[in-house]
Amino acid sequence: MKPTSLPRIAIAATVFSVLLLIALPKGQAETETVLYSFCSVGGAVCNDGQLPNGPLTIGWYGNFYGTTQDGGLYGDVFGLYPEPAGGCESGSNTGDGWCEFVLYSFCSVANCADGEQPSGNLAFLNGGINRPGNLYGTTYHGGANSNNVCEVIGSGFGSGCGTVFEIFPEPLSPPGCPSGTNGGNGWCEAVLYNFCSLSNCEDGTLPTGNLVADSAGNLYGTVGDGVFELSPNGSGGWNEAVIYQPTAGLHAGLAIDAAGVLYGATSGNVFKLSFSQNQWVAENIHSFNGPPDGSDPNGPPAIDSVGNVYGTTYAGGSKNHGTVWKLIPVTKGKNKGTYTETVLHSFTGAGAGEYPGGGVTLDSSGNIYSATTSGGRLECTLNVGCGTVLELAASGTTYKYKLLWRFDGTDGGFPNSSPILGSSGNLYGVTPAWGANDSGTVYELTP
Repeated sequence: MKPTSLPRIAIAATVFSVLLLIALPKGQAETETVLYSFCSVGGAVCNDGQLPNGPLTIGWYGNFYGTTQDGGLYGDVFGLYPEPAGGCESGSNTGDGWCEFVLYSFCSVANCADGEQPSGNLAFLNGGINRPGNLYGTTYHGGANSNNVCEVIGSGFGSGCGTVFEIFPEPLSPPGCPSGTNGGNGWCEAVLYNFCSLSNCEDGTLPTGNLVADSAGNLYGTVGDGVFELSPNGSGGWNEAVIYQPTAGLHAGLAIDAAGVLYGATSGNVFKLSFSQNQWVAENIHSFNGPPDGSDPNGPPAIDSVGNVYGTTYAGGSKNHGTVWKLIPVTKGKNKGTYTETVLHSFTGAGAGEYPGGGVTLDSSGNIYSATTSGGRLECTLNVGCGTVLELAASGTTYKYKLLWRFDGTDGGFPNSSPILGSSGNLYGVTPAWGANDSGTVYELTP
């Protein structure tokens, strides 16, 4: 494994991931299948990727897409599609009824100017601009700019302060990737922005987490100390601005509602950002107080159709093993405009799971799905457990906890993101560790 400065779940369980709101049927797991185990090809180089980021993203034709922190050169963009009757196509890698293919490997150009180490999941965005939409993401390192803050000690590659990138299919006419983009395996990669382009890196460094987009095609994400906006400039380029810098440590990733309001979390708070009178206005909507409340929110929030906000904390709760929480907007009375918090579940540790990995997925019935980084089968990894997948089934205003799966290491371990729901109601997710090649897996949980 190549050296890296990007935190990993096997070392630190507070790697953050995206929270998704999926309006699809509920899924309750009875069986689990490993669809693909990473590092199945390429030997020590792991050309098919290693240490996947989650959650997965559903894109073209219902295929799944994602990124890996490592493998190839310094991270890949990969896709996964059901294996056809004739077997996986040439250039794809065979899994269990599914085929994995690498769209792009980072550090494919000099000094990793195309980016290095994808730092979050992909987002399938801007269908109104580039139909049916393209894939967008960030890399933690690489790009055109560097300073001492961004140094990758011992990597042997360009350090770089990170990028925002776009992935799209290689055009057929005229053939080949357009000028200024980088060719992959039938796909093209474009660097939309290089961080640390301004003096003293005032535009931010080391982006992590997901990207979200508003109806105008503006992109939003998080850097080490702030929230950034990336806007099309009308000439084929992009303008970047840091729109919020909280005083507390910022946690990676954002959510956006239908009105374009952004939601995120710091080390102790949940905030929202609203655009009003030509400026962004920040509002703290909840501060965590520690047990029995949550502590250390560890992922971007999820928003339902009526404005309730959901998420997880890595610690806190009745046993200090983490929580799932909900913020309900107050719409009447003297407290109108504030939020009321409810702890929906406190993790108890041991076989029931502990320390959620970052975020929840909601279905159209209000059921909640998430994952824990440890607990479950305690015979796995020195009685720590390899993690679990769970459901909080909605019944009116209450929720019932149900353990859906406990990883045992052979099928992956330490899931640090919530699963997503496919059109069939099955759950799909990734684990960044373990599996057949000790390099992570893609899994499916079937009702």
